[in-house]
Amino acid sequence: MSATITIRGFVTSATIIERSQWKIRGPINWERLSTEKATEFIKSTPARDRRTNMEKNRFRILLVEAAPSDRAELFKQSGILRAAKEAHWIGDEFLYFLEKGTTGSAVVETESHTSFVVQTPRDDLPYFSLAVTELNSCRNKSDADWGCILFADKGIDPENLICNIQFPSDFSTPLPPDFMFLPACLLQWQVQQTRDRVNYLSNDILAQDDKLTSGKAKSLEEMRKLLFQLEKQHLALYRRWSFEQDFAAKLLQCFQTIERRASKDEVATYSQRLSQQVRTQNDLSGTLKHDLDTIPGKLKFQHGMIDSQISIMIAKHSESAASAARKDSSFMRTIAIITLIFLPGTFVAAVFSMSMFNWEADGTIVVSKHIWMYFAITVPLTATVMILWVIWTIKSERYYNKRMNEKIL
Repeated sequence: MSATITIRGFVTSATIIERSQWKIRGPINWERLSTEKATEFIKSTPARDRRTNMEKNRFRILLVEAAPSDRAELFKQSGILRAAKEAHWIGDEFLYFLEKGTTGSAVVETESHTSFVVQTPRDDLPYFSLAVTELNSCRNKSDADWGCILFADKGIDPENLICNIQFPSDFSTPLPPDFMFLPACLLQWQVQQTRDRVNYLSNDILAQDDKLTSGKAKSLEEMRKLLFQLEKQHLALYRRWSFEQDFAAKLLQCFQTIERRASKDEVATYSQRLSQQVRTQNDLSGTLKHDLDTIPGKLKFQHGMIDSQISIMIAKHSESAASAARKDSSFMRTIAIITLIFLPGTFVAAVFSMSMFNWEADGTIVVSKHIWMYFAITVPLTATVMILWVIWTIKSERYYNKRMNEKIL
């Protein structure tokens, strides 16, 4: 046996439970087993002894546990599974569920026995896989035993479940007490787990809402990652919810099958208490559907808020960039204007300084009397250039605004 695997066995009977006021008294006296002893536990049927209250309707449970991190070890117990199949504790259906990782439950009916198989999704939440089978190795069907094999994560604690829930006491002839009580307890545990986790998820989403609306979010990127984690949790919980809905429906179907098979000679009525317990858990599970259906909308709204805040941040950065660009443009425009102011004068001075003009030909005048021509040409030319620049700028602005308005409309 692997050090990460714990195997335990427990045997009781309907008579012992009845004499304990229809309760399985704890702490349970589990028998620690190795792999070899576990196969013997399955194959060897206890002697029917009235003195020990083990004459009929005996219930045998084999519990195989592993830590969630070592869950893969549960599926390597080929020796135990082989012995369980040979002893008719399990059938091909249970082996298929384990091998393929099938999620769900099934009622298996053969000519000699009825069996119930259930397996949770293999996700990050607590896992279990169970087979409960009627063992008809006795002459009288009302004395039939039941064999249960349960593969589970160590966090589930089956003992706490079966010891704290009242065993149904309303079985009547021709239906003897059976051990469908165990899957009913697991259903109740699963519904409670899903309800608690949905409440935790809803609270986390509300806390996320508060951070987004109050502006206390430290990092939008971190909040986006947290949203993806919340979406992953929601998908896992929705899958669990669908699983427990199927679980309850198939369990009620199994009760009807047991009742029908026992009604061949006389009318049989299955335990109303156990049936009502399952229906109650089914109804409680159904109340979670509204919460599970509204969560995606809340998460989508939060994604939208984060995207909006990111868009606002981008807009602010764009505005800063545009402001810097406008400043640069203003500087360039100033330089251009100064250049335009000095350019005509520079141009005229360059022309007048050409060798074709000889303003000091007589050698007596230092400043040429024709200097007025420079100003007469330069000033109008400069004014003309500036007026043309202003007209061009106004027309360009109008054309740009017209194009922008056309794009908006």
